[in-house]
Parts: sequence; C-alpha cells; structure tokens
Amino acid sequence: MNLAVFDIDGTLLNNLAGEDACYAQALREQLVLADVDTDWAGYEHVSDDGIATEAYTRAYGRAPTAALRTATIDRFITLLQSTHASSAPVVAMRGASELLAELPARGWAVALATGAWRRAAAYKLAAAGLRVDGIPLATSEDGPARVAIVTSVIARAQVQYGVPGFDRVISIGDGVWDVRAAQALHLPFAGVGVGPSVDRLRRAGASHIIADYADLASTLRVFDQVQVPRRAAL
Repeated sequence: MNLAVFDIDGTLLNNLAGEDACYAQALREQLVLADVDTDWAGYEHVSDDGIATEAYTRAYGRAPTAALRTATIDRFITLLQSTHASSAPVVAMRGASELLAELPARGWAVALATGAWRRAAAYKLAAAGLRVDGIPLATSEDGPARVAIVTSVIARAQVQYGVPGFDRVISIGDGVWDVRAAQALHLPFAGVGVGPSVDRLRRAGASHIIADYADLASTLRVFDQVQVPRRAAL
C-alpha cells in the first residue's frame, strides 16, 4: 500500500484568495499587533500556530497565552465564514473530490497534513464539500514545524490503515515550505500550482508540478513518477 500525504490550503482547496487576509486580520485584532508581515516564507515555521506565535513574540517578547490563541482561532473562523459567504468562497481544487474517492481503489491510502489550525481546517474542508471522514489528519497543533506535522500524520496513517509501513509515501503541497519538509523527510514530492508558483516550486526542487487533479490518469502517473526534491542551488 502507498500513502499520499496532502497539504490542504492551496493543495486540496483553492482558497488562498481570501485566506491570507482573514488570517492576518485575526492576528492583528486578537493578538493586538500593529502590523503582520504576510511574507509567510520569512517565518521559521509556516503554520497557523507557528506564524501566530512568532509574530506575537516579535512584538511582545513572549508567546501568546492559550486564551489568546483560542480567541484568534475563533475570530479567524468567523472571518472565513463571512468571506466564504460573500466574496471568496472556499472551493475544492478541480478533481480533488474524485481523486480522494478513487485513490483507495488504486492502492493509495490518504492522509492530510496541514499547517492550519484543526478547527479552521475542519471548517474549510466542510465548506468546500470535501468528504474526509476517516482520513488521518495532522494540523498546526501537531507542529508547529511542517516536518513534525507530516511525521505525525504518517504515524497516524500506519495505525489507521493497520500497516507497519507503506511501500511508497509521497507528499503533495503548494508551498516552498512543503518542498523543504519533503526534502528533510526524504519524501517524493508533487507540487500544486499555476503561474509564478510553478517557478517557485521548481526553484525549491520540485520535480513535478500539476495545476489541479482534473485529469485523474495524469495525476496518478505523476504520483508514480515524483522524486525527492533536489536541493535548491545556493
């Protein structure tokens, strides 16, 4: 049995148009930050919890309390709900639902490893209509580092699917931080992106990049062919 480990935002979901603004606003309001650097690649750990903690620590010299974190998550989800209902609905990537349904019949188990907070991830997946019941999930709370999140979900997948290990484990994601996590864990990686993101993923070391999952046969071929990302040239 093989295992496909999917990121969620920008990978299974086409949601980044409204996502970043909602997240930054939630941090500004609930963590009382005058400004939030939205160049996520500049943070040590690119996950909801990692960015929130680092942004707050930069401003106040300490990590936010559990109460502040909870309030920030609450506000973030409220903003996502409002944006979903008005200007930027959360939708699944083309072919994502069909791919998730088909993979088990093709010898692939599925797991989800996201830098999102767990409650936010659950809301977005439900809003997009993706059925993920029974699929192992690791989130920002399992991190904050992406390597820790992916490692956690692989271990959960072994338990969930009742196997001591998998014949092949691949990672699928849209960010350069996803590429770096795959490099660190020596996992073959498939990038998801269009336009400028394709160049970013290639420079980071991704061997294969797809725009979406509309062509099921082509997607499955990529999953069979992907390689461990090469190290980016200095």
